[in-house]
Amino acid sequence: MPPTLSSRNLLWTGIVLAVVGLAARLYLMSLVFVLWGNDALNNPALHWTQILLAQVAFQLGLALIAFFFVVRAIELNRVAGSTPANGSVHEGTATDAASAHRALVRMFWTGVAFVVLGLILQESLAPWQYDLSGTADVGGSLARDILWLVGAPLEAVAVPFGILLAAGSLVPRTLELANAERSLR
Repeated sequence: MPPTLSSRNLLWTGIVLAVVGLAARLYLMSLVFVLWGNDALNNPALHWTQILLAQVAFQLGLALIAFFFVVRAIELNRVAGSTPANGSVHEGTATDAASAHRALVRMFWTGVAFVVLGLILQESLAPWQYDLSGTADVGGSLARDILWLVGAPLEAVAVPFGILLAAGSLVPRTLELANAERSLR
């Protein structure tokens, strides 16, 4: 069965699911508390809605975004490795395959960088917010707001996205090795 999502649809579906999940993870319970008070927080329907949106939609969205990059690298590799209809060999095939491999290596190290950034934010975000809460000037308030609006979502996204991107970048290489072993048999 052919895939039903193009790479562009894969990306946009992932972005929508990740944003909805991230908003639910960071703001849903606070919003419900503000709108309906303490009693609404004990509602089982709200609890399961928050779990589905904050966990499942968020992680599925991040996986789709990460695997979009892998699919694009595979698509580019297929285009680079294809031969023309007349049977002649494309002169840039080896160079294009090497550049696709370099793209996967860059994706792996980008994933590692996201993991490191996420771990730094997990350890440092609360102390940074505490340090900025003592300042009474406008610049400290602006920095605190920016840290809350950018740092908290980035903290939630960085580690899982980095892990998925690093793991996803290894998949095409693993498939290539499996195909090479199968062809040797």
